[in-house]
Amino acid sequence: MRKLLQGFPILIIVVGVVLLVEQPAYAYTDPGTGLLAIQAAGSALVAAGWYLRRKIYALLHRGHAAKSQQEEYSALKQDEGSSLQ
Repeated sequence: MRKLLQGFPILIIVVGVVLLVEQPAYAYTDPGTGLLAIQAAGSALVAAGWYLRRKIYALLHRGHAAKSQQEEYSALKQDEGSSLQ
């Protein structure tokens, strides 16, 4: 971590120099290229969500499962107590 922090100012200086000496690029970019990049990024996010859907669901409903198990356990204990009497 210390070496990373020591190299950070050097990285900032290099990026600054590169930005100062940039040359104009005489190139043509099709207007649809940006939309294609956005579509690819969106598709990757949806695919990752689809692939990890069970883990995401478990993460979002983590507290609910614990509550329902405790409720079932307490209901079972009450049923056992009433059957013993």
